[in-house]
Amino acid sequence: MTQLGELIDVETGERKYLDRKERQAFKNAIQYMKPKAKLYCSMLYYTGCRLSEALEVTPNALHYDRGLVRFRTLKQKAHKPSVYRMVELPQEYLAALESEYKAATNKGKRAGKQRLWDFTDRMARKYVTQAMERAGITGKRATARGLRHSMGVMLALDKVPMNVIAEILGHKDIKNTLIYMQILGEERRQLISNVW
Repeated sequence: MTQLGELIDVETGERKYLDRKERQAFKNAIQYMKPKAKLYCSMLYYTGCRLSEALEVTPNALHYDRGLVRFRTLKQKAHKPSVYRMVELPQEYLAALESEYKAATNKGKRAGKQRLWDFTDRMARKYVTQAMERAGITGKRATARGLRHSMGVMLALDKVPMNVIAEILGHKDIKNTLIYMQILGEERRQLISNVW
């Protein structure tokens, strides 16, 4: 698959990422979910992490004082030792996480190392699908990967440096991040119109 094929279905022209309106619709849709599902889907929304990376988050990975979450970068798991990255979180979301999970960090070492979300990968995908359906998002972009790609696209549109986007998304090679510069449609037009 070409790099362009990561963001756009080259046969149909369909986007594989959410645009700004769809991201907002997803965020609105998750407000109606059960608390744990809502917090899980919010983690995907705010960080652009992989579905399985979010499932690995423990209370000890939340750094409330610094406003960060630590992910083990799973695409780089073959490397020893494991590769970790820190990603910023909004204060309101951190407050919700703290309310739900901070007590677990105070119940001993073992409790702080247990996953925040005890559901399976399959259930996590189901929650994302439910939120996408509620938001009216369909097609190839209505996935956790589409949400992840949307984070990269929105960061690129907002002129965040490529090395920062790579760090946030956990890319080992900046070449993987450069796909977000191949934006098509209205997003590309918007970028170009800024210099007209």
